Amino acid sequence: MIHVGDQNIDLILIVALVLILGAVVYGLFLFLLSRFERREDQTNINSPLAIDPKSRDVVFVIPCLNEAEVIGASLQRLTALQHDKIHILVVDDGSDDATAEIVSQNLDPRVKLLRRVAPHARQGKGEALNAAVNHIRSGALGDSFDPDHAIVVVVDADGRLEPHVLDTVLPVFNDPEMGGVQIGVRINNRDVNLLARMQDIEFVLYTQVFQRGRRHLGSVGLGGNGQFVRMTALNSLGPKPWTQSLAEDLDLGIRLMLTGWNTEFCSTTSVHQQGLVDIQRWVKQRTRWFQGHLQSWELMPWVLAKLSGTRRLDLGYHITSPYLLLVASLFSIAFGLWTVDFSVALLTGTLVFSPWWITAYLVAFGPILLLGTVYARQERAYGFGWWKSFLVFHVFVLYSTLWYLAGWRAAFRLLTRQSGWTKTDRTKERNHSDAPQLPPAAPGHPNLA
Repeated sequence: MIHVGDQNIDLILIVALVLILGAVVYGLFLFLLSRFERREDQTNINSPLAIDPKSRDVVFVIPCLNEAEVIGASLQRLTALQHDKIHILVVDDGSDDATAEIVSQNLDPRVKLLRRVAPHARQGKGEALNAAVNHIRSGALGDSFDPDHAIVVVVDADGRLEPHVLDTVLPVFNDPEMGGVQIGVRINNRDVNLLARMQDIEFVLYTQVFQRGRRHLGSVGLGGNGQFVRMTALNSLGPKPWTQSLAEDLDLGIRLMLTGWNTEFCSTTSVHQQGLVDIQRWVKQRTRWFQGHLQSWELMPWVLAKLSGTRRLDLGYHITSPYLLLVASLFSIAFGLWTVDFSVALLTGTLVFSPWWITAYLVAFGPILLLGTVYARQERAYGFGWWKSFLVFHVFVLYSTLWYLAGWRAAFRLLTRQSGWTKTDRTKERNHSDAPQLPPAAPGHPNLA
């Protein structure tokens, strides 16, 4: 509390209100943007300089560390995709299970295995991807491989791409300035438990609201699964396109923009992946993600110097958001204490009604319930009705506070200079074909909706 003239000003309250209102306004702004399409989506799709998507080499790169539980099924799905020039490069990053053996037993000539051993192995996903790109550059994919028109697709070992994904994404690269394209992400085991459902909601909101909204700002980010990148764009970043950042996907997307490339998001196709079903593994994974996001602050000077307009503003906010989240967590503790006090008063019969309760409820739950309508529409066909959505999104607000735990754990690791990369463990797949599939794209449709 400070005194200005005759007024007492609560600085803590002001900071809290600014953070809350800033996050709410930003989310609602992107929500509105995500409901509109950009007029220029058709510009390069039907250009006379357009390249037939079927003539492009597509290299699926799968970095693997102990992925024996899922890699076999993933290879089956990738080899079933309908495209004449598919290459599948599995990077075994020092696995000590049967990953390499399973890949070697696959008889499809398009499947290639690149084995990394100590001391080069297990240095992070970025280094495994760099090894894959250098392997491609060496000419290992054959004389017919055309690097000038090739697209590299990063897929996790548990990734399930939808059948029409190449028809959807490849035409976008007819824009000569398009460096990378990200597709949606879904959790294929979202019905297993509530935690998996929360992760599916999280990915849908991030992709279908924030990524779609950021298309209008020119600041679409790349993800670690379902990431399509032009080979020439990777080459423009030097010998090692990916860095050792724990969020190598975020880092790559920003550096592509800094180098002059554009990024795009396709919302009508997705990659389906496993969700985590226990809190301990969730915290470990999100700690790594959060720490990588904190590391991206090093790119801020270049973002401010080399980018302009809405792209600079949005990326600046995006890079800063983890630090804002840590600050916001302190105010959430105060809100939690108020909730306890409210509950005690309710139980003891001393509760006195206040109109601020309605305001607090609307601020805490209103924005996410609005954004949740996007998810409810997508899941309605699977029995996820409006009332169920209404209840689940109240739980989602509580789930979101788990990021505070991961965030402070990541901050501690950053301060103590711990930067080791730990992968997410998989569970054995029960069914190779249980991921929901969308219908094939209509002929000639750019699928950027």
